[in-house]
Amino acid sequence: MNEDEIVDMMEELGFQVDVATPNRMSNLEKFAEELNSCSVMVGAHGAGLTNAVFLPAGAVMVQVVPLGLDWASTNYFGGPASEMGLHYVEYKIEPEESSLFKEYGPDHPVIVDPKSIFLKGYDAARATYVDGQNMKINLVKFREILLKAMNVSWTLNCFGLV
Repeated sequence: MNEDEIVDMMEELGFQVDVATPNRMSNLEKFAEELNSCSVMVGAHGAGLTNAVFLPAGAVMVQVVPLGLDWASTNYFGGPASEMGLHYVEYKIEPEESSLFKEYGPDHPVIVDPKSIFLKGYDAARATYVDGQNMKINLVKFREILLKAMNVSWTLNCFGLV
C-alpha cells in the first residue's frame, strides 16, 4: 500500500496523523487511550480495524475495502461500526488499485468474479484476497473520502492503520 503518500496527503488536508505500528500497539492501555482521543481512524480491511472499539462515539471509521472483500468488510466492520455509534465510511478499491489486477489481468475470475474464487473454499479465497493482495490507492479518489470523513468529525486527529 502507498501508505507514505496517504499519510502525506492526510497531513496536507490538516489531519494530525499517527500511524499505529505494532510497537505502538503493544501497550494496549496506552494505545486505547490514544485512540479514544481520535475523531477519525483509517485502515485497510483486517484485524487492525477491531481497534475501533476504542474510538469515542461519533468518531469516523474509514475502511479501505480490498478487491473481493466487500461482504467481509461490510459484515465484520461496517455494520458493527454503525452499531457502536461510529460514522462508517468505506473506500472500495477499483480493480486497477489491486496487485491482483497486474498479476491476473482484467478478465480473470479473480478480478471479475470473486464469488467463483470463494466457492473454491475459504483457504483459496484467503490466499488470493487477504494474503495475496496489495493495494495502491488512487490518491485523487481517496482524497474525497478523507474530505467526507473530515466533514463529520469534530477534530482532526487520526490513527492510520493502513
